[in-house]
Amino acid sequence: MKAFVHTIAVILLFASCCPSAAKGNGMENSSMVDSVGRDYTANATAIEQKKQEMLAVADSVGNFWFSDDTEFQLQDPHAYWLMNRMMQMVQLIETADDDWAWMLAMNESIEEYNTRLNRKIGSVDAACNAIDELIDIYNAGNQPEMNTASYVESILMHYKTVYAYYRLIEFINDYKEDSDWDLQMRALYYREFKEWFDINNAVNGIMYFYTYAAAGYSALSMDLNGTFEVWSRDRLTELEIERDIYWSFDWKPFDSNAKTTSPKKFEKTLSYFKTRTNETVVKEMVSDWAEKDYDFARERIEGRFDFDKIAEMLRYYETALTNWREVREQITHMLPKEKQKSYREITKQMHTRLYNDLVELKEIRY
Repeated sequence: MKAFVHTIAVILLFASCCPSAAKGNGMENSSMVDSVGRDYTANATAIEQKKQEMLAVADSVGNFWFSDDTEFQLQDPHAYWLMNRMMQMVQLIETADDDWAWMLAMNESIEEYNTRLNRKIGSVDAACNAIDELIDIYNAGNQPEMNTASYVESILMHYKTVYAYYRLIEFINDYKEDSDWDLQMRALYYREFKEWFDINNAVNGIMYFYTYAAAGYSALSMDLNGTFEVWSRDRLTELEIERDIYWSFDWKPFDSNAKTTSPKKFEKTLSYFKTRTNETVVKEMVSDWAEKDYDFARERIEGRFDFDKIAEMLRYYETALTNWREVREQITHMLPKEKQKSYREITKQMHTRLYNDLVELKEIRY
């Protein structure tokens, strides 16, 4: 078996209508614009255009990621086709709106996957499981193959997470028989998705330009992809709790048991990254060495750390985090009073997790 890519799933932003399906398959008819022309994304036309662009690329380029792996294709041609399309389309993501368009394009591709299998009723879970089973063979391969598998798995987890946002937004009902409430809540949750996307990209940038900047070992891609996958999975778990708070008829008050993490703790950690220089990195590296070879350490990191880019990612993170806090509080106030405490609890849990994820990036890997 030949693995052609062992790259990373870090979707970094350095510039800076929906498919239908049979009822009951987990992909209900949907539109970003409602019956009276209101758009919860505020950018539905551009998102639709991006979706079509992605689908066109995927249809016009065959076997881009595993172009010489006939054995792999024959194992499950339909799952291979879906995986290949997913990996091609993800390359076109530059913004949160693009990420939404990619998710919608994947929804449409999953519909086609189910059609190819003559399924009247198919599901997103079944399609994702087919990709997981297909790529699993790479997990027992050589290092480039395992790197490739980790890349696909991390992108697949990202899709599952964005799709969970989509499902939550699409399921928003009018608690108060007030159509404006419906639209406002959908719009707020789409804004929350966009801020999460920006936080995710910023922290990926910090990881890439700082934490792993000096690393060069063969499993580097797998470690980066694995971290990205964990972050996506954590958000997916949180979204499932939020969905229950919103829509479950037998919901129970949620208590995160998480400690409160103050904004000052974030500021202190961000300040740590802002004060890093080549010399502070060298001192940190040699502190773990039996022989304090500063010259070797300086040679090891030469040209690897772009502190201007790190500063850019930190500004990006701070802005996104501030905006995310604000929109989460706006969502809280929109909820019925009996659910506001539970929603604040899941926000506290996520806030603490984001802080812990950031702190872990202080340790330089090499």
